[in-house]
Amino acid sequence: MVVTGYDDRHGCGYVLSTGADATAPASHTQSVTHNGLTVRATPELAAALRDALTHRPVALLGWSGPEVPLTFDDRILLAWLRHTVGGVLTVAGGPER
Repeated sequence: MVVTGYDDRHGCGYVLSTGADATAPASHTQSVTHNGLTVRATPELAAALRDALTHRPVALLGWSGPEVPLTFDDRILLAWLRHTVGGVLTVAGGPER
């Protein structure tokens, strides 16, 4: 999955890649590993993801919940981006809703 977006809170665009899309290093991205899975993200988003995993490792599956543990499952990461980070513009190869 490849997600692009714009984080209004920090005033920057972001890209997040998972699965096969995250295997090759891309310029201006950093890898983040959690429970044996690795994603690649732009530096600001990688920092936000590391912070969330350390301090508040949860994601909302919808605007009103439920709240679930933050994992690198595509469905959970996409929900975290949509409902916590915000600004999702495109999703390629994402999970079915």
